[in-house]
Amino acid sequence: MARSAAARKKPVSEPAPRKRDDAGGAIPTEKPPRPFSSPYKRARRDRGAETRAQLIEAALDVFGRIGFEGAATREIAKRAGANLAAIVYHFGSKEALHLAVAEHVAERIATSVGPALAAAADPAATATPDGARRMFTRLIETYVEVIIGSAEAERWARFIVREQMQPSGAFEVIYRIMGGSVELATRLVAVVTGRPEDEETRLRVFTIFGQVLVFRVAQALVLRRMGWTAIGQREREEIKRIVTGHIDLLLGGKAKP
Repeated sequence: MARSAAARKKPVSEPAPRKRDDAGGAIPTEKPPRPFSSPYKRARRDRGAETRAQLIEAALDVFGRIGFEGAATREIAKRAGANLAAIVYHFGSKEALHLAVAEHVAERIATSVGPALAAAADPAATATPDGARRMFTRLIETYVEVIIGSAEAERWARFIVREQMQPSGAFEVIYRIMGGSVELATRLVAVVTGRPEDEETRLRVFTIFGQVLVFRVAQALVLRRMGWTAIGQREREEIKRIVTGHIDLLLGGKAKP
């Protein structure tokens, strides 16, 4: 006997009821991204970059306070909120992490003083003694702001000072930026004084840079003796005034306006 049309028709299944929260709203049933989907890989990559940056920041602090030999990778990982294995994953070794910290410090310094260095390297701006003096003065004033005015510069200073006292492979990384700055400054001073870039000229440059560095590496002494609680903008402006005055004393004369 032939089945009726109604009987032949397949029953339509009712959609499964959506789960609802306590307030009666529907709970989304979207599937999580697949492990190899683009959003997943992008999120994983972002987390990896964040962990790497946190390890560098933690290592900068630990290496600066304790030194390379005394620093424990376990302590660095703990401060970064990462697993100990993350250091091996991102850097390969403690030595490689130390070099990565040096690269980080060098890059931050280069970014901060880059515009002043670029201006000072322009041959047109340094074609005359007055032009070279202005560029050298601007360079020194920039270093005052970067070395004394930046909160993170205190951590750079601890790391750099240790490398000055006990140079390692990290010193070569730091030297690339610091040595380049000193070389350019020596060229400027040679133009100002009309002298060759000889031993005396290089010593004059180090003497002037040293007047800035003392406010960072001997800051506790400076604050106590000056009766300051901190070196703020007013104090930095006064330091600039004194240091630039010393430039005139050391190099002779004064730049024409």
